[in-house]
Order: sequence, then structure tokens, then C-alpha cells
Amino acid sequence: MLNILKSDFYKLKKSRAFWIFVALSLIAGAVVVVAFHTELQHDLAINNPGDHDYVQALATSKLASAVWGLDQFLSMNFNTLIVGVFISIFVTSEFVYGTMKNALSRGADRVKVFCSKLVVCGTAAVIMQVLFIAGLFVAGTLVWGFDPNHISTAGSLLRVLLSQILVILSFTVLFTSIATAIRSNGGSIATNIICATMISTFFSAFNVFFNYKIVVNDYWIGGVVSKLATFTPASGDVLHGILVVLVWGAASLLAGTTLFKKMDVK
Repeated sequence: MLNILKSDFYKLKKSRAFWIFVALSLIAGAVVVVAFHTELQHDLAINNPGDHDYVQALATSKLASAVWGLDQFLSMNFNTLIVGVFISIFVTSEFVYGTMKNALSRGADRVKVFCSKLVVCGTAAVIMQVLFIAGLFVAGTLVWGFDPNHISTAGSLLRVLLSQILVILSFTVLFTSIATAIRSNGGSIATNIICATMISTFFSAFNVFFNYKIVVNDYWIGGVVSKLATFTPASGDVLHGILVVLVWGAASLLAGTTLFKKMDVK
């Protein structure tokens, strides 16, 4: 297992895609803040003080801060999309270029190979998530200040950060399993993009069948991000969110290892 891990980490280090997506994660966090700030300033400039858009933009500008941005922008899953695309490229390249077949033909244990890919992809995903948040914090602090309205404490900020690491790791297991199952670069990227951006909307459509008494989206990883990202969560939301994230991670791990053990690698 150690030798497999060393080999995979070496591939990660040499991967051009990894360094491109690392840079993209850092830039994306800053771009989100700048784009939102620009839109606020535009609304304030083109509207009269009595207009609804002006009043709303003014109220938002007074709330805005780096910490506030963390709460607002993490639920948009920008970095989840970046991570999903990277994992698709990194994992499927093993099948496309035949390195996976060569490794298995030498007698490598399939579960160990899958877990190694998972550890390496998880490491890459955490790095990207941390850099995305760092870019958001730096840009948000420069534009609005870090937390002038004192909406968070050190403890609540740490809880939010750790919960988002847990979320991205759960998504990593899902993305790695999908990439391993599909093995096609294009198909894997498309599926992971759908998981990162569209599944929440798709699940929300089922709420009508439960007369909105059950919010289906609340049982999807992406659907609980906003519950975990808030600094003032409702009672039970954090525990519910963590349980959802853990269940999806465990289910994805079971499905991924099972499929990989049975599939024919050519």
C-alpha cells in the first residue's frame, strides 16, 4: 500500500492538471468576491436611493465581509466543481494511458489501489478547498474587512472550516468512485459536473411529492453545505448535515470499491 501511495503522490506532483487546478482554486475564491462586490457597486450606482435594488444592495454592502462571504459563497459549490473536474482527469488518465492495467497485472490489490487514489485525490481536494477559502478571505478582507460586524467567533469559524473539509472529502469519494466506474474522461467530467451543480436542483423538484414536508435536497451532500457553512445554525442542522455527508461518503466508498473489484480493466 505504501509503495502504491508513493507512486500516486509522485504522479500528483508531476500532474500539470493538479497545479493548474490549484491555481484556479485560489483565483476562483478571489474572483467570486470581486465579481460580487462589483455587482453591488453597479446596483448602487445605477439606481436611485429609493429603489428596491438600491436598498437591497446597500443593506448587503453593510453586511459584507470576508467571513460573511464564506457563509454565502461556499454553498454555490464553485470549488466543488473544480475538484470534480480535476479528479475526473486524474483518475481516468490511469485507464486511458494503460497505467491502471499495468499496475493490476503486476498483482496489485484492487482495494489498495482504489484507496490510494482516494487518499491522493482527497489530499488534492483539501488543498484546493483551503486555497479557495484563502483566496476568498484575502480578497474579502481587502474589499470589505475580515469580520467588521462580528458575525463569527473563533469557535464557529473553526467549525465551519472543518465541516467544509468534511464536505469536500465526501464529494471526493463520490467523484473518485464515478471516475473509476465510468473510466471515460468526458463521461466522468460530465457526470461529476452534474453532481456538483445540478443534483441539488434535481432533488428539489421532488419536494412537491412530499407536499414540501420533506425537503429531499436536505439529504444530499450539496444540499447541506449551506446548513454547515452558517455561523448561526438552527438546532440539529449541524448534526444532520454531518450525518448526510458521512452517509454519502460511506455509500460512495462501498460502491466504488465493489465496482472496481468486479470490473474488467482493459
